[in-house]
Amino acid sequence: MKIVPLSDEDRVSVRVLELACIREYVERSIKKRWEDLPQDLREKLGASAANSFQYYRDSGLSFVAKEGDKVVGFIFGQMMHWIDGIENAVWVENVGVDQEFRRMGIGYQLMRRLAEEGKKQGAQVVHSSIGLDNTRSLLLHRKLGFLGEDRKIAILDLSKFH
Repeated sequence: MKIVPLSDEDRVSVRVLELACIREYVERSIKKRWEDLPQDLREKLGASAANSFQYYRDSGLSFVAKEGDKVVGFIFGQMMHWIDGIENAVWVENVGVDQEFRRMGIGYQLMRRLAEEGKKQGAQVVHSSIGLDNTRSLLLHRKLGFLGEDRKIAILDLSKFH
């Protein structure tokens, strides 16, 4: 398995995977049927949507996990030049892993790669939004050293990240 920068060739595979992850979240956490969401809204959801894919590809902070040629995970990030009083913070827009490949450390590897690249680009912290009902996500963030168990936004101090 390899973690590589997001590219145009990944667009269709990432879109399918991201929408599957969003659908899972909508149905599990928000308790809405995917089919009940308006089609135009579904087309706009996610960082892989037509109007935002290029932005995240160009950010240098978005990656895919590949098993052979198959995209099995993704992370979309961007540099925020001022957030919560901190200059240069990486914002994690979305991260997801194919259901068949979960519990294999892929999310961890994607988050590490994002943090490493963010640090190289001068970020001081990584901000990530976590659904408080998402135990797996909370555990992943804790394993990486994020602070904020009782918050929806977790913060990783990159000065202590190695």
